Amino acid sequence: MQSNHQETLENITISYPGYFLIVIAIIAIVYALSLYFRDKRIKENKSWLPSLLGLLRFLTVLGILYLLLGPLIKHFITEEQKPLIVIAEDTSESISLATNTETLTQLNTDIQNLRTTLSNKYEVIDLTFSDRISFSDADTLDNQSSNLSLPLEFISDNYEDQNLGAVILVTDGIYNEGKNPLYTDSKMQAPLYTIALGDTTIRRDLLIKNVLHNRIVYLNDRFVIETDVQAYNAVGANSSISLSKVTNGKTTKLDSKSFKIDKNNYFKSFSFELAADQIGNTKYVISLANIGSEVTTANNSRNIYVDVLDARQKILLLADSPHPDIKAIKSIVSSNKNYTIDVKMANEPMTNLNAYDIVIMHNLPSQKYDISTYLAQIKKLKKPSFYIVGGETSTSLLNSAQNVLTINGSNTSMNEITPILEGGFNLFTLSDLLKNKVKQFVPLKVPFGEYKTAATSKVLLYQKIGNVETRYPLLAYSDIENHKQAVLTGEGIWRWRLTEFGDFPDQPFTKETILKTLQYISQKEDKRQFRAFTNKIAYKENENILFDAQLYNANYEAINTEEAYLKISNSAGEKFDYTFSKNNNSYYIDAGRLPEDNYTYVANTNYNGKNITATGKFSVQSIVKEQYDLTAKHDLLYSLTEKYGGEVIYPAGVPQLSDILSNNENIKPILFQKAETKSLLDYQWLIAVLILLLAIEWFMRRFYGGY
Repeated sequence: MQSNHQETLENITISYPGYFLIVIAIIAIVYALSLYFRDKRIKENKSWLPSLLGLLRFLTVLGILYLLLGPLIKHFITEEQKPLIVIAEDTSESISLATNTETLTQLNTDIQNLRTTLSNKYEVIDLTFSDRISFSDADTLDNQSSNLSLPLEFISDNYEDQNLGAVILVTDGIYNEGKNPLYTDSKMQAPLYTIALGDTTIRRDLLIKNVLHNRIVYLNDRFVIETDVQAYNAVGANSSISLSKVTNGKTTKLDSKSFKIDKNNYFKSFSFELAADQIGNTKYVISLANIGSEVTTANNSRNIYVDVLDARQKILLLADSPHPDIKAIKSIVSSNKNYTIDVKMANEPMTNLNAYDIVIMHNLPSQKYDISTYLAQIKKLKKPSFYIVGGETSTSLLNSAQNVLTINGSNTSMNEITPILEGGFNLFTLSDLLKNKVKQFVPLKVPFGEYKTAATSKVLLYQKIGNVETRYPLLAYSDIENHKQAVLTGEGIWRWRLTEFGDFPDQPFTKETILKTLQYISQKEDKRQFRAFTNKIAYKENENILFDAQLYNANYEAINTEEAYLKISNSAGEKFDYTFSKNNNSYYIDAGRLPEDNYTYVANTNYNGKNITATGKFSVQSIVKEQYDLTAKHDLLYSLTEKYGGEVIYPAGVPQLSDILSNNENIKPILFQKAETKSLLDYQWLIAVLILLLAIEWFMRRFYGGY
């Protein structure tokens, strides 16, 4: 932006009414006349002198009075904004793989000369892109992915409101991340000039195009790995695809499938079904047999990682006797792969509660089965428990078994109630569908009596008896000393599911209520004094590995007074040491990028003389997207230049690009004229003029005998 500070006088204003100008003029005239109209001594020397001195005094007094009125002057400043030229260079690996070194070397020289030439007339901004935008110069072309829509959206968002003259995009047109650049949200109006690199020749190649799989599976589950295979100009060739598993550095082939390439543009999907039989982050290798004369074989294999977890929570549903609710609850729980459920009756042999994560009790404790042994274990183990009250429940035994609520009454008689949602409930969130439908739930049967909720409990649903809305709890929760419990004071859940089935076959409302309850009571509060974790368990090779850590004192307040350290180990046993940086009351590390592998880490610190550690694991997966397809997409570049206006230029034509831009009449500076208002008092030369007038008047009076 250049400024032209030639000021154009528009007008002068004062903050007083216009008649003030007449008043100050009269005052100045009267004052001047009073001094010189009857001054005979000066008139005797020179007849013209009183008029001249009076004029000087009039002008001086008028100027002083006018300045006292605070006059403001408006003037204009003209500024010139040069056109902005953005040069965006693709730094993905496909550029170096498909463009010869001599061409790239000459191109770098020509672009540098272009920058120098353009900077004389335009403002030039340089940026590079691959999977991200950078303003630093690219030393190497080795980024493993390319997002061609990214620079267009970035330039549109950041420079469109400026005088954007043109965009120069240096690329081969290959993209493997983001959306199709032709359909970006870019509102860019400037012409786009593309410097087309790479080779458009479709060469013989066989490659793994894509792999679809679950990143996390559960132990003993079966899962599928689906692979897309593509081949170019390889009709008649035979190959095979193999799946192998890598364990402790040892590779074991699991399956192999042969195929024949029957056309030049060949595509086929292959599926492998596997059993998750080993806990941990397991590496699998998918590979294709080479067909010879390929442009590259780097895309013939792919490594993937599947994290096998044994994280399913086991639930014991203990019932007084068979009941339709039991089947309904079992169906709901079984629909969630995070849970497994065992159903037992109270008269069956004693079960070890240590084997279960959650206990659901239906109509228990009852007069027939007080299950005192189970209740004692639940309290001792602080086992998450969910009581469903019914006609067989002993309310007196129930009151002593849990801390959620008390029921004073008898279950010999039952009330039919409908649920009312508590608007201020905040232990977990509910869907809007459930909130809207809860009043339409059919009635449950609850024991007749007086209900009282414990002070520390939270109520989700209250009872509505007939048309009377009560504050009696229907579904409530408590968490005392990290022992979470829930109580549903009515039976008949099966009716809820049956009623919902007509409109919603998967019964989402009952299912959400039960599963959210189980999820809440099974959550364990993390009381570890020192924690360290990554923000992801699976990274790509082009992502930085980030760690956070927290240390707590005896009052469970976050502190970082001690030094904390991190050791990362790969599968070969190599170790990498880091020291955490401190940030507020926590710790962090940016470990940078790591090569593909499975990694474990140990973080440690010393607090109060005790060494405290935290451990974890993560994986880094290779990305070879740039090697999937090395055929330059110049047709895409032509479509882009047609969309935005511009021209496709090949490397040999780069030296002429500056002339092309100069001849584009739409790329020109913008002149801005802005008005500024200043006080005349800011112009000190006016004060100097008034002082000079007074000095001249004084000198002439003294010189001609005045006083």
